[in-house]
Amino acid sequence: MLKRLKILFVRPALGYGGADRVTVNLLQAFDRDKFQCDLALMRAEGEFLDQIPEDVQLFDLKSKSLWSMWKPLKKLISESDYDVVYSTCGGASMPLMLAAWLGRFKGVTVVSERNILFPPKKSKAKRRLMILIKAFLYKKATWVTAVSQGVAIECSNILGVKSERIKVVYNPIVNKTLLEGARDEIKHPFFGQYDQTVLAVGRFEWQKDYDTLLRAFKKVAQVTDNVGLFILGKGPLESHLRTMVSDMEMEDKVCFAGFDTNPFKYMVAADVYVLSSQHEGMPGTLVQAMACGAACIATDCPTGPNELIIDGENGYLVEVADDAALAEKILSLLINNDLKSKFRNAAPIAVEQYSEKNGVVSYFNFLEK
Repeated sequence: MLKRLKILFVRPALGYGGADRVTVNLLQAFDRDKFQCDLALMRAEGEFLDQIPEDVQLFDLKSKSLWSMWKPLKKLISESDYDVVYSTCGGASMPLMLAAWLGRFKGVTVVSERNILFPPKKSKAKRRLMILIKAFLYKKATWVTAVSQGVAIECSNILGVKSERIKVVYNPIVNKTLLEGARDEIKHPFFGQYDQTVLAVGRFEWQKDYDTLLRAFKKVAQVTDNVGLFILGKGPLESHLRTMVSDMEMEDKVCFAGFDTNPFKYMVAADVYVLSSQHEGMPGTLVQAMACGAACIATDCPTGPNELIIDGENGYLVEVADDAALAEKILSLLINNDLKSKFRNAAPIAVEQYSEKNGVVSYFNFLEK
């Protein structure tokens, strides 16, 4: 029997984000005959912690921040015999490379970029410093994984990483959990209150731009009475968004339903799914919604949505922060059942590469060379 490749995956935690879910999916579905996988977390916490398989050893680094986690990670790597250390988080990639570099790790290092390199909200000085650090460290990595072609291009053009060392990976999102969860019964009473429902799923952070979605939905609600907005997620902006809904006098039409490990049943049932983000890497919730056969509308933000949606064929793309255009597209789907059915039928085909089998292979196949 061939020796299995021993891999240590590294993340901050297993919270409620898309990359957290992807990491759990990888750990559940990797080929046990070829690989042995463990997981190191900055802090062993998060909603998906109980979904780690029993044969995956968990290391709690007990660090207060990403910048301090390199020290216990260096110790762990130095005292172990891993063939590969593998980050599935852009933030964890830098301390991973620092730990590997200072610890003189001789194996394969894999870092990850899951979002655009220039988030608009960060100061220019902070962005420049981050780029300099990433460029220095990523050039020392064996491989750089990117979750979309757009992110891969940024890694090459901005960080100066050679394109032959960049691998585009497809998150293993469409799996048994999704397909079975999509068939679950919805018991939430909100779905029975209105003839039609608009759905959004994601963290309550500036990046997701729920402000634009709420302004767009206000316009929709002024045209048609019998429609509700159902939002799954949580995050630091929840209080702000609830206040915004109250100021708009839409408390009866907007439901903040919290985090749910099974958003898929809602994606199947919703009349329209909306991604209103300012920027992404490859939006996992959009992939999930399309896999569930939802009629989707997404902002044409950098990066990802335009690699999934062909505007007018399997969904709609609208400009970032354009609430009027978003409202117009939502209304067009609510009133046009034929168009809605067209999008529903075409959407799953567009995300076939994100099946569990294809996705897991894309994360592991280059390690065997």
